[in-house]
Amino acid sequence: MKWLMVVLFATIHGDFYIFTNPTFDSREECIVAAMNPEEQKKYVRKLIIEYGKVMPIHGINCLQQDEIKRIIEDASKKIDEKST
Repeated sequence: MKWLMVVLFATIHGDFYIFTNPTFDSREECIVAAMNPEEQKKYVRKLIIEYGKVMPIHGINCLQQDEIKRIIEDASKKIDEKST
């Protein structure tokens, strides 16, 4: 199972970004990358490219790819239920 880095932004809407590249073989490997200052620079550059500005980061976590998919699907179902 692959692990992905998830960035939670300190925004009103609770925005987040999921790095799909690189993937990691373990949570520990992902956390080490997230805490490495040299790697952090790469991630920040990618976020600036995506958003066109520096986004305020609330936190970073490493989750299994399947868990991320499940969370997104559950959230989508709740949104669909509210709109009907």
